[in-house]
Amino acid sequence: MAKFQFVFGFILLILFFIAVFVGVPYLLQIIQSNQIFNFSRFISTSTPGYFYSKPQPSISQPQSQPVIKPGESIYKGKVSISSAYRYNSEQINLSASFSDSGSMDITGWKIKSVQRGETVIGRGLALPQFNSFSSDIRLKSGDSVKIIAGISPLLSSFQINSCFGWLNNVYNIDSSLNYCPLIQISNLTGFGLDSACQNLILNSGSCRAPSDTVLNNYSRECRIWVEHNLNYNACVEKHMNESDFYKGWQIYTGNNNLFFDQLHDRVELRDQAGLLVDSYEY
Repeated sequence: MAKFQFVFGFILLILFFIAVFVGVPYLLQIIQSNQIFNFSRFISTSTPGYFYSKPQPSISQPQSQPVIKPGESIYKGKVSISSAYRYNSEQINLSASFSDSGSMDITGWKIKSVQRGETVIGRGLALPQFNSFSSDIRLKSGDSVKIIAGISPLLSSFQINSCFGWLNNVYNIDSSLNYCPLIQISNLTGFGLDSACQNLILNSGSCRAPSDTVLNNYSRECRIWVEHNLNYNACVEKHMNESDFYKGWQIYTGNNNLFFDQLHDRVELRDQAGLLVDSYEY
C-alpha cells in the first residue's frame, strides 16, 4: 500500500512540473495578447477625474469670432462706437480693433440715427497740407476716429499725425492735437550752430519757430537752420516713415446740422452695404 502511494505521488509530481513548464508560458502569451484581460479598460480616458485616467494632451482652441447674424456686417467687432458726446458740439468716437495687419476702408459707411436720419462718411486728407489730394479713409487696428458735426477748419476731414502741432498752432483746432516731435541737442550738431542758437531752438516751444525779430539777434547760420527745419513740411519729411507717425482721423459732417438726438436715440454704424457694424443707444 505504501509503495502504491509513493508511485501515485511521484506521478502527480511529474504532472505538476509538466503543467508548470508548458502551461505558464502559454498563459503568459494569452495575457500579452489581451485575450483574457483588456488592460486598456483600466486606464480608460473616458472617465475624467478617475485615478487611473490617462491625461489628455491640451489642444489650443481657436480664438472665438463674433457671431454674424442676418443683417449684420462682416466688420462687426472690428470697428465699434466707443462713445458719443451729445452736448455743445455733437461727436461720435469710433475705435478699430482687429487681428490682421491690413487696413479697413470706411468711406461710404453711414452713421444712422433713428431720430435724425443718415450721415455718410466721405473722403479725407491722409496728410493735410503736405498732400492736397483727398483719399478714402482707411483705419488700421488701434486707430481712433472722431466724427464731428460741423465744418472742418481745413475744409476737409483729415488724419492726425505727430507733426500736427504746427497746423494746430495756425488753425487752433483742438489743444489735444498739439503733437510735436521733441528736438534733441544731437539734432543740432554738425550745422555750425553756436551754443546761443542751439539754446534758442531747444527753448522755442512746441512746434513754434522764433520770430524774425528774434532771429535778427542771431547768426546767419542760425536763421537758415530755423527756416529750413522749424516748419510743418520739414517735420513731416523727417518723421513720416516712423511707425507711430499717424494718430487717427478727425471726420466732419460738413454742416452744423445735428446728426443724432441730444436726449434719447439709437445710433447705428453701417457699412457700405448698409449692414450693421455696431450700435449705441442712450
